[in-house]
Amino acid sequence: MESINNDLVFGASGRIGDMLVFRQRGNKTYISKRPKKREANSVKQLAAQERFREAAAYAKAVLDDEVKKALYEAKASPLQSAFNLALADYLKAPQIKSVEYATYTGQMGSTISIRANDDFKVDKVSVSIKNSSDVEIESGLAVLSSNGLDWVHTAKTLNADVSGSTLIVGASDIPGNLTTEEYEL
Repeated sequence: MESINNDLVFGASGRIGDMLVFRQRGNKTYISKRPKKREANSVKQLAAQERFREAAAYAKAVLDDEVKKALYEAKASPLQSAFNLALADYLKAPQIKSVEYATYTGQMGSTISIRANDDFKVDKVSVSIKNSSDVEIESGLAVLSSNGLDWVHTAKTLNADVSGSTLIVGASDIPGNLTTEEYEL
């Protein structure tokens, strides 16, 4: 509850017994019930708190790196700082929206197209192809296509038997969050 035009409590802060708490926010005085003591945090809550601490440390490091800071400042809205954008970027991993591997024939030059997105920017997309014996045939980074949405991997190694092969696609963002998906060819 906000106290309006009340000279008695204006500027008050602290608590009265176990019932009320007075807080100052800007030039306003707020009165509320005293918060109840919480039970100990669960393992899940502690993990979320640690992840948030890591995100804050990343965002601080971004502000110290002029190149990364400029990237985040360029995309920040008027109501959002580069720090807040970097914090949010750290907390959200990229998504792999679609993988088009029908054009992959196992021949050199055949392609695999990946569409991945992120709340800020997908930094790189990796592709690995393993044969049915789980031996890696090739791996490498996909290249961002001219449409700015799709990443394309062009096969550089012959895969004589595509059936039973496994395609592993990974998308990562600037903070290093990685999302991977596997497909059986």
